[in-house]
Amino acid sequence: MVRLCNLNELNGVSSDVAWKLVDSLFQQAKVVILGGVIFLLLGAIGFAGTGSLWYLGGAAVCVAICAARFIVGRRYVAWRDSASALIWARRSMVWACLSAACWGVWGSAVILFEPEISIVVIVVGSVSATVTNSAIRNCAVLAVAKIQIFVMLTPIFFACLASGNGYFVLFAVFLPLNGMTGLSIAKFLHHQTLQLLLRNEEKSELVARLEAARQELETINIYLEGLALVDSLTGIANRRAFDLTAARELRRSQRENTSLALLILDVDQFKSFNDIYGHQAGDVCLREVAATIGSALRRPGDLVARYGGEEFVVILPRTDLQGAAAVGESIIKAFADRNMPHASAQSSGHVSVSIGAAAMLANSETTVEDLTARADIALYAAKRGGRNRLCTADAPEQLTSPGLCSGAEFCA
Repeated sequence: MVRLCNLNELNGVSSDVAWKLVDSLFQQAKVVILGGVIFLLLGAIGFAGTGSLWYLGGAAVCVAICAARFIVGRRYVAWRDSASALIWARRSMVWACLSAACWGVWGSAVILFEPEISIVVIVVGSVSATVTNSAIRNCAVLAVAKIQIFVMLTPIFFACLASGNGYFVLFAVFLPLNGMTGLSIAKFLHHQTLQLLLRNEEKSELVARLEAARQELETINIYLEGLALVDSLTGIANRRAFDLTAARELRRSQRENTSLALLILDVDQFKSFNDIYGHQAGDVCLREVAATIGSALRRPGDLVARYGGEEFVVILPRTDLQGAAAVGESIIKAFADRNMPHASAQSSGHVSVSIGAAAMLANSETTVEDLTARADIALYAAKRGGRNRLCTADAPEQLTSPGLCSGAEFCA
């Protein structure tokens, strides 16, 4: 009996598989209701044809067992998480013992007390068929199927021996074979069910690992994409980031019919700075330049990027030329306030920048190159004008001779 009640099979699988096995023991409401209705009809037909109350008794036992099983199943659904899968399996085993005992006692009573042999044969046959049904229904947890078959057949076996009828004694000899056949069916179905669940679990684990790998790869790609948009020396946006952002802001400017402004900045006499202080100091200087430009920007939508070498650009969405010039002047002032020494800067004595500013209302034919060209011409005009100053680009017809400005003043 101890071996029959052994539930170690649930300890040898994962918690998820164990729960799925136990679920199949309780979640059979439709099958239970259908079986109860069929057996009730058979009992009524048998009673109508023979007048034997044993048919009604069997139908009553079946209906009571099915009703109780339905209630237990509903309680399982409602209270499933209140106990472990092993505890619920033990509860199912108790229920299987009780229902099997009911069938066994009813069948034994018919064998011992019903004089009509034909009725006894029908009843014993139905109980034997119930063995196969029990094996199929409880195959998920093999111990439950074993204990139910054992408890059901044991009283019938002894009742057949005690009946004194040679046919029933012969039938008792075959009852163990009936039980072993049911157990063989239960073992086969249990093995198939377990293998299917294990394969599904392996598949789920593989899918989970693939999903985790995909998310990790996506994170890496986002990180690498971020690196691809960042200048490794200064830590600000690089040329690629500028190209993408400028194109996006131009499209927005075209949709909203707003002005888009651009500043191009060049570090004054940077080659001389490298010659005097060395290239390592030059790298530090470029990082300081990027930080200084960034400190002068006030809106989160403004972008500073390293354009190449010692050139930087600032994208200013929804900004006209006057606004761009104001930002450029604040940048020139920020460099004066920081006062980074530069021995070759004769006019200022500190690291400074020359700035070209341009702005335009974009139409469907406007390109980023158009805006960049305007700002670039203004930048060279600023450098020709003596550096450390801002120059703005006016209307297209004036591009060949943009206005010049110096210090904190600018000319339109």
